[in-house]
Amino acid sequence: MGWLTRRRRSGNGPRLSHVTRAAVRAARARAAAAGLEPDDDHSRRGTERHIVFRGGDAELAKRYLLDLPPVEERLLRYVVRTPDGTWGRDSGGLYLEALRPWQRDASAADCTGTVVAVAGLRGLVLASRGQGDNFIAEVACGRCEHEWYDGLRYQAVTAVRCPHCGALNGVDSGCVNVNPF
Repeated sequence: MGWLTRRRRSGNGPRLSHVTRAAVRAARARAAAAGLEPDDDHSRRGTERHIVFRGGDAELAKRYLLDLPPVEERLLRYVVRTPDGTWGRDSGGLYLEALRPWQRDASAADCTGTVVAVAGLRGLVLASRGQGDNFIAEVACGRCEHEWYDGLRYQAVTAVRCPHCGALNGVDSGCVNVNPF
């Protein structure tokens, strides 16, 4: 696919993967077409490479991330920082780094949204173990029935705002259950 190249550290050592410059240029070109700007914080955490962008709209950021080719390497993460949270995509799929503080209190919700589908199992399993504060699900607005992806707390009611009509939805993820095996 051309995203990563592999080289040996030494003659018999392990293969190391690194992101190609062409992959970074291609990601930047797609991001610019989606209205995102490169962020100077292209960081490395150990051997992971984070390609980071900034955007003003979380929905455009999610659409950009979902339209990327599948991330097949565990060493590569795309990250988009928006005013409404930091979204990313890695080999496990779409993720939200952390829920916003207001999402923990659904008492002010205008309506009740529903879970349509869970978007990825890795985030769900991590949230069920308490190793993350959310998992990604496709949700439907209780007012206008618009569907979008958002982060939800595991086995709890989460406040999410509909990007279409602006209604604050309380979405109960009690219907989603992970059974340890």
